[in-house]
Amino acid sequence: MPEETSEEEFSIHWIRDLVDEVLERGPDEYLIATGKSMSGSVHVGFMKEIIIADVIKRELQARGKQAKTVFIADDFDPIRSFPPSLTLSPEEWMGVPYSDAPDPHGCCESLGAHWTNELVETFPDFGADPEVVSQSKLYDTKEMRDAVRICLNHTETIRAILIEYVARDFDDAQKAEYINSMKDWYPASVICPVCGRLQSGGKGSIVPNRVTSYNPDNDEISYDCAHCGHSDTSHLDKVRLKLSWRVDWPAKWYVMKTTCEPAGKDHAVKGGSYDTGLEMSRQVFGWSGPVKVPFEWVRLGGQDMGTSKGVVFTPRAWLNISPPELFRYMVLKTDVGRANNIQTDLIPDLIDIYETFERTYYGLDEADAEKQELAGLLYPLTEAQSVSDKYIPKLPFKFAIVTAQLQSIIDNDTILQRCYDVMKQQYNLEEVSEESKALIPIRLERALNWVKEFGSERDIVNVPDSVPADIVSTLTEDDKKFLSKLAAIFQTENLDDDDIQSTIFNLARDENVKPQRAFLVLYRILISRKSGPRLGPFINLLGQERVAKRLESVL
Repeated sequence: MPEETSEEEFSIHWIRDLVDEVLERGPDEYLIATGKSMSGSVHVGFMKEIIIADVIKRELQARGKQAKTVFIADDFDPIRSFPPSLTLSPEEWMGVPYSDAPDPHGCCESLGAHWTNELVETFPDFGADPEVVSQSKLYDTKEMRDAVRICLNHTETIRAILIEYVARDFDDAQKAEYINSMKDWYPASVICPVCGRLQSGGKGSIVPNRVTSYNPDNDEISYDCAHCGHSDTSHLDKVRLKLSWRVDWPAKWYVMKTTCEPAGKDHAVKGGSYDTGLEMSRQVFGWSGPVKVPFEWVRLGGQDMGTSKGVVFTPRAWLNISPPELFRYMVLKTDVGRANNIQTDLIPDLIDIYETFERTYYGLDEADAEKQELAGLLYPLTEAQSVSDKYIPKLPFKFAIVTAQLQSIIDNDTILQRCYDVMKQQYNLEEVSEESKALIPIRLERALNWVKEFGSERDIVNVPDSVPADIVSTLTEDDKKFLSKLAAIFQTENLDDDDIQSTIFNLARDENVKPQRAFLVLYRILISRKSGPRLGPFINLLGQERVAKRLESVL
């Protein structure tokens, strides 16, 4: 049993407890925020944050509250490093905001917009519908400009908060050095009107274009560009500014009136950037700040994902191989403080487990009262779309894996008819509904993508045009008698899956061929391997007449 599916993990108490805490805030409209720096393709682990926010919103709305989710695309951050796939020149664009850099793919208005759109277009598939806010455009608003003024007017307070939180674990020498560096520090940087940069250098050698002074009487700031050396004094409304990232976060909370925001463990650790932001909310903006929702990361095969680490498995990559409902299920069935681990090789098993859970919700499988209650509460939250009044059977994923690989040698109508037959047998149906039929092509496509990218040698099915000579040469006379009679049966009778299995077994015994040998011979003739998918369904999928001709070709 995969680690992700152990029964003791199932709990929705964290959802109830969290929503109860959020409800205590009591605003006219609850706003649950999420955000991500647009520094590259975003990995699927970020969808955990989106799903947590979506569930909070759904539960608030179920209790009759006005609630919405917002996703802030942090595209105003400066370029600090370049993913390997990025073709822009580091010398030309390092330090420029992502919103100002061109899209080398040529499809979006900026590099930041490209990566934003790549992520946002998958939200509906995962059942999320947040309002999308561009950080760069947010900074153009009067509300954000006023928040910048508030921060500049409270520079001393912000300095003291940062010294308290950032330097708390420093030794005496490090703390003294940090305090000294903060003497002339201001919480904002300026985008240089000459070179377009927000900072000089990249990771490890960053020097921001800091504001060097601010006069609240005339609202003028002075600044120096660390890259080209340009310096000036100008009215605040005449320059483009961005707050330092630890200050930017609470400023956005204040402007957006954020009620609640989930955050990964790197930001949510005690005394970290989230706690720093809450302290600034209290001392600088005069309010409590949002409800903090810390969560553990999603890992891929036991590894932390991240653009900088080169471990990026995108939401689109997930959708290519697996239903979004499975991801929601993996996230929601465990406490948010526990890590999730995507094991791509186990996707077929995990889909089976989720669909058993789905059948429990619809009362189709026997389950104890506790499991039924859990399914009743949790299943609607795992569904990306609204829950159907009736159960919609799905083509078994493991059957789809085999079937999808035969689409090049079997016509589409035959493939679909075989899928209908299997579903009728699997679910005891007289007819397959149109809703179920509509899902089959999607399932076949995902199954094919999965086996191509993550399937083991055992999962791969390839039917050669002819039986290799080295396999034919190994057949004994008893083997040939068995194959000849089996070919005759396939040409004259129409057997179902189970009948094929029993016919092979009984005929082999009658012809003095050990059943194990019979199955081995058939697998080698059909797919040049010693084992493979269950023979009954596989032979019916290929077609008994086709298989008969193949058997005759080796006699």
